[in-house]
Amino acid sequence: MQWMALGNLWFALIIPAIIVLYLLKRKVEDRVVPSTLLWQRTLQNWEAVRPWEKLRRNLLLILQLLIACLLLLALLRPAVPTDGISSDHTVLVVDTSGSMLAKEGEVTRMERAVSTAQSLVEQLGSGKTMTLIEAGREPNVMLSKSDDKQALTQALQGLSAFPGAADTNAAYSLAGAIAANEPGSGVVWIGDGSGERKLETGAASSFSGPFRFMQMGRTRENTAIGVFVTQPAEKGVEGLLRIDHYGSQPSRGAITIFDGENKLLDTDSFAMDAGGSYTASFPALPVSPVYRAVIEPEQDGLAEDNEMWSVPFAAGRGKAVLLSPDGNRFLHQALQTVGNMEVETIQQESQHQAEARDLWVFDGVVPDKLPDGNLLLFAPDRKTDWLPFHGKRELEQQPKAVVPDDELLKYVDWRDVHVAASSELGEMPGMKALVRAGETDLVRAGIMNGRRVVVIGFDLHDSDLPLRPAFPILMQNIVTWLSPTQSAPIGPAHPGEVLTVALTPGASQRMLTYPDGQKSPIASEGTTWTMQVPDQLGLYRLDEMMGNGQQTRYFAVQISETESDIMPKVQRMGGEASAGQPEGGEKAASSVGSMELTYWLAALALLVLCVEWRVYQRGY
Repeated sequence: MQWMALGNLWFALIIPAIIVLYLLKRKVEDRVVPSTLLWQRTLQNWEAVRPWEKLRRNLLLILQLLIACLLLLALLRPAVPTDGISSDHTVLVVDTSGSMLAKEGEVTRMERAVSTAQSLVEQLGSGKTMTLIEAGREPNVMLSKSDDKQALTQALQGLSAFPGAADTNAAYSLAGAIAANEPGSGVVWIGDGSGERKLETGAASSFSGPFRFMQMGRTRENTAIGVFVTQPAEKGVEGLLRIDHYGSQPSRGAITIFDGENKLLDTDSFAMDAGGSYTASFPALPVSPVYRAVIEPEQDGLAEDNEMWSVPFAAGRGKAVLLSPDGNRFLHQALQTVGNMEVETIQQESQHQAEARDLWVFDGVVPDKLPDGNLLLFAPDRKTDWLPFHGKRELEQQPKAVVPDDELLKYVDWRDVHVAASSELGEMPGMKALVRAGETDLVRAGIMNGRRVVVIGFDLHDSDLPLRPAFPILMQNIVTWLSPTQSAPIGPAHPGEVLTVALTPGASQRMLTYPDGQKSPIASEGTTWTMQVPDQLGLYRLDEMMGNGQQTRYFAVQISETESDIMPKVQRMGGEASAGQPEGGEKAASSVGSMELTYWLAALALLVLCVEWRVYQRGY
């Protein structure tokens, strides 16, 4: 038995109120009698002075107390277990997060969830409808208020779990909103309850109808690779592997390390207590562009987190060009000391501009078009197609940071900096003002045509910025933001994330190869490319065709670490999830729905009221 509105329990005060009314003695009436010999009547009058009397058996009292109890129960909204679907409109939510890939016996939790949902569809009665929602990365309404069992079954068969985390709160909010707007609605959630542990109470607070959670899953035993990193060492490559165990029983198994050609490099074994971690070190792996770690636990529920790729981290040096016709000692010295780049200084425009560089620095010179690479521009002096120059303007106000918390202005103090004059620039799409003096923008930064661009509107010789501590800090922040990251690993990434990939300037063709061998060209210009990470796990390869050959880089896509904790949880709408024990998983999974008895209790109270009225008329 469930009670859907225990907050109405204070209505029980009506029961003692009715009893008190019957305890109160009714007032007697004065009557003239012909004799005082009737002493029995006189004694009764004396007893009438007392305000209370003994509670006597009274049929009206019993009926009225029964009516009050029935109405109180109706206000508490009791619900009893019931097979099938009791609501006229059912909002069916199916969890498709990564933990649903865990195996329960011979089938996965996802396969079991689809089978359970199909059983509910088959139990749809005449006049009942169902709305089907997929609780994935984003909640997806697949069918709305449909009574077509065939269409609902086909939609369920098209569901599949993805190796990522589901937005549980968004799915609860959507299901609650739909059910709240449709009278006679109920929500049925099919899932394992893992992933998101806490559900916002405001997500479905407007819905107070019946909610049914059907738990898929019993086991919590799972061992996963948490971290796998590699880096160059004195003797080859050093690898570090961390294994996490989420189960309640000890875990042991084998570790195997492969290279990119699937060649066996090293092996090890592990043993952990319940809820423990194990760290394995491989100090001398042969040199390889990528490595793959595989574990084989004795007891494991989720296979997708037993493999992980690693790309060795190696910091490289980028190439930068400083074009300063008159020379700039301050700028040249700053570029030599900050960042990790080889700086080439030239004083005239030449064929170097046609070559690709990671970073171009122009001092008092504006190129006709954006070069292949990121750009740092000082003191622009003319208008081009990409730069709206409106002349120079003398400044009387102090520079002030517009966005103090921006990463380019971190630890930069502008209070003691003075600038005599600066260029006036028009609107530049993709660029935002970081520092301003009055109405004049002194520093702008952003992305233009896929390139990172920083424009400093004043000449360093027209300010005392190079003499202030803010100058080296500012240059360090700018060069770090503009520096190439092609030499560093791209990943790892998780399915559904937005990944920013650094591109090599000057590449004529770029191709992305998926783990299954599928190839996809990248039609992006500039130095950055943004992609939404696919659901396919494994190693991705990025090939860039350069003038001097092909450059290949790798990145890995792996399952989210939160999905490795596959312990079943019991979800409650508008509340916090509670843990489900493994031995109780089967009971939770086979739980049935609930049907409210409110209307039946109200009808029964009305029937008893009619009986009470008839009894009163007969004078009982």
